[in-house]
Amino acid sequence: MSTAASSAGSARPPAPQASATPADRSRGPIAALASVVIGLAFSTLSSWIFGTALTILGDHTFWKGRGVERAIAAVEEDFGYLQGYPRSLMVDDTVAFARDFAELVARPFHSLGAPAFIARTTAIEPDAVANPHARAVRRIVKEVGRAVETAYYVAQDTAIRLAIAFYALPAFAMAIFIGLIDGLVRRDLRRWTGGRESSYVYHHSKRFTWWFLTAGFTAYLAWPFGGFNPAYLVLIFATLVAAALSTTASTFKKYL
Repeated sequence: MSTAASSAGSARPPAPQASATPADRSRGPIAALASVVIGLAFSTLSSWIFGTALTILGDHTFWKGRGVERAIAAVEEDFGYLQGYPRSLMVDDTVAFARDFAELVARPFHSLGAPAFIARTTAIEPDAVANPHARAVRRIVKEVGRAVETAYYVAQDTAIRLAIAFYALPAFAMAIFIGLIDGLVRRDLRRWTGGRESSYVYHHSKRFTWWFLTAGFTAYLAWPFGGFNPAYLVLIFATLVAAALSTTASTFKKYL
């Protein structure tokens, strides 16, 4: 009896395996598209906040009271670059599209009365009063007005740069296509010549592909310094995306 009991106790049924959680399952196309849209909106908003903060910081440090002027100059400079590329595969008139988009972004500021507030704070002269407390309050209000004006122009410049990034989508699509085809050809060559597998290179190149697609976009939107043509930036990051994607595809598993 004891032997039978021990045999029955040892022959326990296997414990049921835990079902895969939703996080372990692959996301569908709708969830992936929603993630891309949310990520794009978050990147644009964070770029505007970061660009505004950098411009305000520069206004009190290395630009010495010229932060607003630099923000206005950045808007004019980006419009000047667009005038050199009046047409795109995405839109017929790049300048008009970017101007309309910048006006759309400026509407919330107008709805909140930001231009009138900026005009009132610009006319404030802190040193015109003798009371030190009133002078300090006036100086704070004037600085707040400059910060709002900086945010106003940085938002417009962010919208213009977002439009430029939209125009660059065909270039990135071509870079992705070329990198994918080149990588698959190299994978087939490695497959038929007995090349070695390298999951380390695959995972890191895959990570760099996504980083080149997103980090360059975010850095360009938030960059507070001018003086560079965005066409060169598109060329650099499109080349990096093509190279990283080619490496990712070429180091993918030879046999599935």
